[in-house]
Amino acid sequence: MGIRNKDWAERFNYKWHSNPSTPDAWAFFNKAIIRPMQQKAWQIIVGDVDGDEAWARQVLKDTGHYKDTQGLTQYNDNPAMVCGRAVQVYTDMLLVEDASPNEAYSEAINVVQGFQGGHWRNKDKDSAIINNRERIYFDAEGKRSKEPIQSEFALVCENAASGIREAASGSNRIIGEIDLFGPIPHCELPYFGKPDYNEGKIELKTQWDSAADTDKPRANSLPKAIKAPHMTQLAGYWHLSGLIPKIVYANRLGYVVLEPTEEALQFALHEISMACKRREKLMKIADDAVDLLNLTDPHFADGFVWRDLSPRILMQAKELFGRT
Repeated sequence: MGIRNKDWAERFNYKWHSNPSTPDAWAFFNKAIIRPMQQKAWQIIVGDVDGDEAWARQVLKDTGHYKDTQGLTQYNDNPAMVCGRAVQVYTDMLLVEDASPNEAYSEAINVVQGFQGGHWRNKDKDSAIINNRERIYFDAEGKRSKEPIQSEFALVCENAASGIREAASGSNRIIGEIDLFGPIPHCELPYFGKPDYNEGKIELKTQWDSAADTDKPRANSLPKAIKAPHMTQLAGYWHLSGLIPKIVYANRLGYVVLEPTEEALQFALHEISMACKRREKLMKIADDAVDLLNLTDPHFADGFVWRDLSPRILMQAKELFGRT
């Protein structure tokens, strides 16, 4: 990359910037507390260092992902996240790997059916949501029908693929995920992005039904404008690739392809630069990880970043932030 990570960043396990759409507090807690704790737990499990194996296994169960006794990776996430990943499995296989629709769907539904939420989650509610994603509720246009032929998950898969094809119109072929690294204005650390398709030109977002654990699910409307956290995501890709990006939003009723203006991308890039510059300044003045956390506002009321944490880890965070 040509940019050497600084000591002030390395001590907080902060190797590069990425889309700063979440609060600084969460970014620092995740990188400086959770990830080193996970690394130590793995070292204990594989025997590289001595330690309490029961503690290590509990940490891995509480902080994201771990390998079970069969060596399979399990994700402690939520139904919307696993279904979003599964749709991308479908579109990757169909559009990038030239698999048949049946082959792509079979792989994608396996991802959904392999969902395993955190041990602290409401398993009955999660199961109801997953089951309803696969349930044959709708007609070919995604509307409730007395003679249903489609599931929400299948419809989102099809609409996502159609949206990507439209966004990629004129391209010789569709390319899957790549890593983008490069400098970001006014910052010392590099910036990292991982666009979904065509080297930064296409990003995919799925929109899932609300009230999805009931027999009366409601389709979330497709956005008419690019959502703020997605705009900064696109601006990062644009800066690193030099390509004007498009974003595809897909739900069971259809899809929309939106393209930002260069003015909007430039404005969002400035937001990225200022946020990342602020994070660098905080790391430079902090004495240690706890001091770094307490230079920020944790925004615990922001459910998006804290809602899926284990209660044990959330309590640890509140203690470190002095909120207990």
